[in-house]
Amino acid sequence: MATSGTTRFNLQIDEIIEEAISQIGGEVTLGDDPREARRSLDLLLREWQNRGYSLWKTNLGVETLSADTSTFQLNNNIIDILIATIREDSNDLEMTRITMSEYEKIPNKSQSGKPLQYAVQATTDSGPLVYFWPVPDVGTYVFRHRYFEYTQDSSRSTYNADVPSHMLPALTSGLAFKMALKRPGIPESRIALLKSIYDQVFKEAFESDRERESLYVKPFFRV
Repeated sequence: MATSGTTRFNLQIDEIIEEAISQIGGEVTLGDDPREARRSLDLLLREWQNRGYSLWKTNLGVETLSADTSTFQLNNNIIDILIATIREDSNDLEMTRITMSEYEKIPNKSQSGKPLQYAVQATTDSGPLVYFWPVPDVGTYVFRHRYFEYTQDSSRSTYNADVPSHMLPALTSGLAFKMALKRPGIPESRIALLKSIYDQVFKEAFESDRERESLYVKPFFRV
């Protein structure tokens, strides 16, 4: 029996859109405005991230902190920090995350020492800003943090979606449901069926993802 010999199945953006339209039951075409379909796809991916469902987009950051500097700017592709430790002489200590409100209530923000707590403030034009307390008293502390980053935009139809292959069924069924909500003439019963399929496929994919990850944290900024 002849087989392909490949195991790296993936779909381009236009193929994901075509598959979604096929699931809706309409003509298999990108339609008059493929930008609208790509926008719906990007919004769906952002919805997943807002709900903490993109565990494959986590990475480890390692930064040496500067003495007498209370803040550190993260890269603008980072959404939030999931967990952080401070390393000193090869020994790691888990840091405590506090809210910005709790940070603001610290009476002596300039107190120096080994950073034990951190707060994260979202920004609109750059990456999140991290506040440390106490302020590092030496420049040898290493801030190790597991962070959660944005998925890449669906800017071109010939690009692949920034998701692992096991999430493609959830992505196509989710896009079918989202697009059906905006298409005229789709029966409510069909929309309800598409939502049911999406919910089930997504649940299976996410539970599979969560089984491989011991850490599940919903990214959010508390104030």
